[in-house]
Amino acid sequence: MNRRPKSIIITGRAGAGKTTLSKKLGQQLWMPVISRDEIKEGYVNTYGVKHDQLSPDTDGIVSDFFFDIVCQYLANKVSVIIEAAFQHAVWEPRMPRILELSLPLFIVCSIDEEIAAQRHLKRGLADPRREFYHEDKRVSLYRATGDIGTGKYVAPKLNVSTIQVSTDGEYIPCIDEIVKQIQSLDAQQVGAADALSVAGDL
Repeated sequence: MNRRPKSIIITGRAGAGKTTLSKKLGQQLWMPVISRDEIKEGYVNTYGVKHDQLSPDTDGIVSDFFFDIVCQYLANKVSVIIEAAFQHAVWEPRMPRILELSLPLFIVCSIDEEIAAQRHLKRGLADPRREFYHEDKRVSLYRATGDIGTGKYVAPKLNVSTIQVSTDGEYIPCIDEIVKQIQSLDAQQVGAADALSVAGDL
């Protein structure tokens, strides 16, 4: 049976709750989660120096490797949850290959930018090690000026099925509804395969 794996892409601005949602969906769907931040942490760990002391192309190296891993999973028929804070300009050139290999679904974590900034700052202040691994500019800005900064985020706008999930508080739609929409990708795939089979018999 020629089935394509699912690629569930969870994205959004910093502090939007991507990691928490990714882990919850991974547990519900029994799917591995590939996190760009975790890959970066492992890369920084290897060198043992702060992120901002590494080569300026560190982020590019990590991102390229992240997408290489994603494509290896998909090419080997492994459905995955993909978590990264990339904006439209980063996702756009990578999508043709992901579309070729899988059935993609974007989940964009939608949140008030001020709430997201406050969450992100609180997380950084609560664990000083984040600055070591992530060059947390919001924390540095806050310590220097008292300003939390909101920053601009341009969500991906591509010709791919997309669910906007409000993460200000309780998830809207709820986890169960998100899971149903993801599982519907399988139903669509089976329906398309049945249609091809019928056409072949005619």
